[in-house]
Amino acid sequence: MTEGPRGAGSDGDVALRAALWGVSGFAIGYLLPGALRLPVLTYDPIGHAALLTAAPRGAQMRYYGDVLWACAAAAAAALLSRALRGRPLDVPVATAAALSCVALDLAWFLSRLLASLE
Repeated sequence: MTEGPRGAGSDGDVALRAALWGVSGFAIGYLLPGALRLPVLTYDPIGHAALLTAAPRGAQMRYYGDVLWACAAAAAAALLSRALRGRPLDVPVATAAALSCVALDLAWFLSRLLASLE
């Protein structure tokens, strides 16, 4: 399976590719449910109930559902990276793509936070 330390099929390359794809998947999976208003698992601490809703009200928290979406997207992206196993990994480009997805999340949530302060 290994072709040496820098081979396209080396264990380190496979792990790095899966990790970078997983980071990108997590960032995209965390952003999309909020931006597209997809239904997510929400928790109502007052009623002690878990609900599936796109628009939580009052004290309902959608964090758990957002994290579930993000983890599912990260796992799917990491598994999808296995299909590209034979291709060489361009580490700077892949890292920049993953960090760009994270920066997009940061920009989205900061824009919503700053808009609510006005």
